[in-house]
Amino acid sequence: MAQGRVPIAGRARIFAVIAGVAAALFVAPGSTAPVFEQPHPPCGVEPVPDYPALDAEPEIRLWTRGDLGEGWSPPACTPMDNEAPSLVLGLAGHFHQAVSEDEMLARIGAISLLQGIRYWSATDKRWQPLFLRATALEGPDAQKPRGDFSPLEMRAGRELYFLTVDNRSRRETITRLKVNTTEDGEMMVETATVTPLKRLFVTIATPGNIKTWYFMSRDGRDSWRVYSLTRVLYASSFFGGLIPNATYINRAQALYRHLAGIPTDREPPAAR
Repeated sequence: MAQGRVPIAGRARIFAVIAGVAAALFVAPGSTAPVFEQPHPPCGVEPVPDYPALDAEPEIRLWTRGDLGEGWSPPACTPMDNEAPSLVLGLAGHFHQAVSEDEMLARIGAISLLQGIRYWSATDKRWQPLFLRATALEGPDAQKPRGDFSPLEMRAGRELYFLTVDNRSRRETITRLKVNTTEDGEMMVETATVTPLKRLFVTIATPGNIKTWYFMSRDGRDSWRVYSLTRVLYASSFFGGLIPNATYINRAQALYRHLAGIPTDREPPAAR
């Protein structure tokens, strides 16, 4: 992709994007952003947060429902329902990787490698595996494991499914994965939970209420830009303080490092 061009997810250009995005202010990773600086992926406008310098740490910002304010509406290229999210996390990164679109798709589709991701647990104050188990599935059925997804399968744009066992809940979670690609190599990857997020016997988030969109594009021949936007809607406002913000921030950093080919447990973590 030529320098200076705003990377977007191809066909998302057709959407009319209206957002009240003020001039960007620096917000340290792990902190919340002012209400007037609202999250926005690179859908026809400069993203918030914006991309950092090449190979710098990614910019990560988290907004709670109170930070977003009543006037915020999600951009059309990240379809959400009308209910205000409990939190939104945006990450923007720019890294060296001389890989093709198919090689990047293969990395995304290598579900079995998710078991190697480590993140900094702000609760336990140490590096831990993000997932205890991970496998691709034939469909939304935990009893039908299969091999990793191929780039050809992912380019077809159909819904794919995979299973993970989180190191915290130790429960099986099924996630839907869908990739949209364009002829010029831009990609939008969407993931959404198919099973509820639970702690003990309590449902924290119902199916579909944890979603992430990844906007990915090559910047020249040897680097990539990645923007991710995660939306969480809790089953009750009571759960807002149950999971620390640092947990979301450090997990987003770990997944970004996995895509970028960076050791996921490299110091420092985004949030101690």
